[in-house]
Amino acid sequence: MNALSDDVRLRILEMLTRREEMCAQEIIEHLGLSQSTVSRHLSQLAATGFLTERRKEANKCYSLNTDRVVDTVRALTNFLAKQQ
Repeated sequence: MNALSDDVRLRILEMLTRREEMCAQEIIEHLGLSQSTVSRHLSQLAATGFLTERRKEANKCYSLNTDRVVDTVRALTNFLAKQQ
């Protein structure tokens, strides 16, 4: 859940819900943040399985791993239901 606790990472996930795939440079331009900052957030999202990455020539491109997102939402919903 730590991967979802940051506003930048949530913004990245939100962008990728509207686009099938975005390359790192596009994400950097949309966010207006430094390359190193965005790269760190993308790496964390990919490491936790929320994003899939692939090489497209010299660029890394990212897409949302919807199965992972759905599983996480389902687990969170079940957890919250048990708390009531």
